[in-house]
Amino acid sequence: KDIRNKAVDLHTAGKTEPATGKHLGVKKSAVGVIIRKWKPYKTIDDLPPSGAPCKISPCGVKMIRTVSNNSRP
Repeated sequence: KDIRNKAVDLHTAGKTEPATGKHLGVKKSAVGVIIRKWKPYKTIDDLPPSGAPCKISPCGVKMIRTVSNNSRP
């Protein structure tokens, strides 16, 4: 959270992504990800995942796949 705050502060101060990354000791792509998330939502908190939760667990998906592959024609 501290790095995210500093990255946003440096961005609003007019620093470029590579300069911000070098100043904070992180990759410029990481700074870009932080800024791209901050611009539309104006928050640095972790965002919830998009989409609805899965109705079938990964174990259930594996079981269905196994049964369908081993079924007789």
